[in-house]
Amino acid sequence: MPSVGVFAVVKNQKDEILCVKLNYGSGNWTLPGGHLDENESPFDGVKREVFEETGHAVEVENFVGVYSAPEKDDLVLLFRAKILHEGTFMPNAEIQQINYFALDKLPKLMHPWNKKRIQDAFIGMQSSIHVFEKAGKA
Repeated sequence: MPSVGVFAVVKNQKDEILCVKLNYGSGNWTLPGGHLDENESPFDGVKREVFEETGHAVEVENFVGVYSAPEKDDLVLLFRAKILHEGTFMPNAEIQQINYFALDKLPKLMHPWNKKRIQDAFIGMQSSIHVFEKAGKA
């Protein structure tokens, strides 16, 4: 069964993209995000992951698309999100630093798959996603 990751393209007022630098594995720059927890909706998961990694509270604006890496047994759901409140970032075991980058100045240490996802978000790609709540829930 593939793992499901949720990631967000979050831009500041200068149209720069919020990225995080990993403290493990490749040590590359990537978008904020991670794996869904058990029984967690994609919307809640991406908001949780962005907050855990950056300290920023975000609101999901829309769903960009699904990305598959069969050799990694991995599915990624990409969202566009906006910052509701900028928190304080503290380096930790997972994330070394955060920074904003212009679209034409993305870090060299970034996987091409992440660059493709960012491009898709910038060209306005948009899909739909629906989360079915438990019966009886509003």
